[in-house]
Amino acid sequence: MLQNALPLQELHHVLLSHYHYDHCSDAGALSYGRLIQMQTGAAQQPLHFYGLPVEPYFERLTMEPYTYAQTIGADDKLQIGPFCCTFHKTAHPVECLAVKVKCGQSTLVYTADGAYTPQLAEFAEGADLLIAECSLYAGADGARAGHMTSTDVAQLGRKAAPGMLLLSHLPLYGDPHLLVDQVKAQWNGEVRLAQTLMTVELPALKREESVP
Repeated sequence: MLQNALPLQELHHVLLSHYHYDHCSDAGALSYGRLIQMQTGAAQQPLHFYGLPVEPYFERLTMEPYTYAQTIGADDKLQIGPFCCTFHKTAHPVECLAVKVKCGQSTLVYTADGAYTPQLAEFAEGADLLIAECSLYAGADGARAGHMTSTDVAQLGRKAAPGMLLLSHLPLYGDPHLLVDQVKAQWNGEVRLAQTLMTVELPALKREESVP
């Protein structure tokens, strides 16, 4: 899917929020792809992964000289070219990090997986684009599942007041478009549903900001 939007040799950095398979299963394919590309001359630079120091998953991210891994944690600050990344530990069954990416005057926050907490709302406050997981419909028990319901996401919107709220990590049952209606019923900001190969441009977060 990624190759429909970006040639793999142009991908240089990959942040992993946690090691549940729906968030990290492509790491192996990306590593092997970079191996082939560097051996054939299609790529000259290794691929850099950033993830939590949880074994055996983290050690598998390094395959020298084709891929390298660097640990990240909730208190870390990571500079990748013009992008400054900070992290927040979420309320999820396994250790998981939300990420805030700042570039110039623009801020993007990705909640990754986790239940709603006031600390998450504080971390996401004022983001131009807030990509929020919305795994469950209104009425479900998000805290027990370690995920957010549409009601939780609406509360996140009210507290964090983002420029745009983009719903991701959608349920595989029901009609996900109902999530937008449920969020809008409780928050009057801009809400959209994530779509395959969707692009959202922010002034300082455009693809032209190349990162070596």
